[in-house]
Amino acid sequence: MKDVEKCLKLIKDGESFELCLTTQIRKKIGQIDYLGLYLKLREKNPPPYAAWLNFSKENLCICCSSPERFLQLDGNGILEAKPIKGTIARVLTKEEDEHLKFQLQYSEKDQAENLMIVDLLRNDLGRRVYEPGSIHVPRLMDVESYATVHTMVSTIRGKKLSKMSPVDCVRAAFPGGSMTRAPKLRSMELLDAIENSSRGIYSGSIGFFSYNQTFDLNIVIRTIVIHDGEASIGGGAIVSLSNPESEYEEMILKTRAPINTVLEFQKESI
Repeated sequence: MKDVEKCLKLIKDGESFELCLTTQIRKKIGQIDYLGLYLKLREKNPPPYAAWLNFSKENLCICCSSPERFLQLDGNGILEAKPIKGTIARVLTKEEDEHLKFQLQYSEKDQAENLMIVDLLRNDLGRRVYEPGSIHVPRLMDVESYATVHTMVSTIRGKKLSKMSPVDCVRAAFPGGSMTRAPKLRSMELLDAIENSSRGIYSGSIGFFSYNQTFDLNIVIRTIVIHDGEASIGGGAIVSLSNPESEYEEMILKTRAPINTVLEFQKESI
C-alpha cells in the first residue's frame, strides 16, 4: 500500500503519467511436477500466448499463461502490437458478466491507461520502425474475454521499414510499454527505485524468431516462475485515478488464476 502511495505522489508531482508497480507474491512449493503444473494452468486459464520453459540445471521453470502479445511481424512486413490495459473478473451469471464487461469498456481509469499505452507504442514504433503514414489502430479499447477475466485490448499496426531488421523492431519497443508506462525511461528509473527486488523474466517477453524474418513475442504476465522450489507471481499498475485498496484488489484478480493453480496442484500432488 505504501508503494502505491509513493507512485501516486510521483504521478501527482509530474514525474510520470502512469507507473506499472510490480508486486510479487512468493510461496515455497518444493519439488513438484512442473510440466503438470503448467498443463493445469493452461486448463484453468487457456491463453493465446502461453509458454513453458524448463531449465533443469538452473532449477528454474517458467509456466506462462499470457493473454498479451508484445509484437508480431508477419511475412508481409506488417508489425503488430496488442497491449492490454484494463482487467475485470468474470462471473457465472450471463447478465452480470455482460454488465461487468460493459463496466470495463466504459471505465474512465481503464480507458486512460489503455490510451496512454497506445500512444506510447505509436511513438516508439512510429518514430523508428514504421513506414511514414502506415501506422494505424484498427482496434481501440476492445474488450476480449477469457476464462476468468475480461480485458481491454488495443491493436497497433504498421508497415515495417525495409532497412529495419526483426531485432531492430524489438529493440525500438522493448521493454513493453504496458509493463513500464509513460514516459518509459523515467518510469523505469522510478520503478527501479521503488520495487524491492528484480522482476526477472516477469514483464519481459517469450516467443520465437523465424528464418523467414517473422517473429511473434508475448508479454510475460499471468506467469508462475519457479526457482529453487519457490514460486513467484507478479502484477500491478498505478495511474492518478488509482487508490491503494482498488489496486491491491486488481493485483489479486490478475494473479488469482496462477495462485489458485499452484495451491490446487500442490493439494492434488500430496
